[in-house]
Amino acid sequence: MPRSPLLLALLNPVNLAMLALVAAAGLCSAWWLAPIGFVLWLVMVIVIARDPGLQMTFTRQSRQPLAQRYQIRFDRLERARFSVFNALSQASPQLRRSLEPVELALDELVEHAYQLCLRMSALDNNLAVQQISSDFAGEIAKMEKNIAETTDPAARREFEATLQSLQTRQAQLKAISALLSRFEAQMTGTVSAVDGVVTGVVSLKGRAPQFAAEKIPALLQIIQTEQNELAQFDLEIEKTPIF
Repeated sequence: MPRSPLLLALLNPVNLAMLALVAAAGLCSAWWLAPIGFVLWLVMVIVIARDPGLQMTFTRQSRQPLAQRYQIRFDRLERARFSVFNALSQASPQLRRSLEPVELALDELVEHAYQLCLRMSALDNNLAVQQISSDFAGEIAKMEKNIAETTDPAARREFEATLQSLQTRQAQLKAISALLSRFEAQMTGTVSAVDGVVTGVVSLKGRAPQFAAEKIPALLQIIQTEQNELAQFDLEIEKTPIF
């Protein structure tokens, strides 16, 4: 199980050493240094616990696994997110401030994609179970044969109702399968678009903040376009029946 940033901060060797010094001060004649030392120790813990890199790593390690076809693509998205973070951590403070909207927008896109991947993975797993446990083609053929052979009106109505139910369910599963495949294609496109954003951000390293400011709207537009396309899948999945 991954360790939280707070736990990592508490176990940091420097922080442990500071805490030991605080305890030693409390046991010695300089007891009045203990409260000051404790405050300094607490500040050090908070600073480390709030480190963006640690928080991103913890979030990444804590994520639930996705269906394989989505996991591969989402991993690439998350690596792109880390690439932008690393690039900006090495940039000048002015450039980091200029590109902060891009970084925040990318964070939101990656999180949105993950939540959608989770929901699509649940659908994908459910579809696989349905396909294994149900023989729609065989059951439909059987109902059609029963309808053709029966002379009892009541039995015919039962067979026809069952046939309609089977056909409806089969059509719904086909629609779900198509939705999952389209989302897989969408994730591929999103990864490609985000790779372009990463290239754009990296190319701005060493450039003047004024130059970067001119490029930011185009980078934000790429991210917003992907957000809009993912939002369409949010709407579609809400209408999708779950068996």
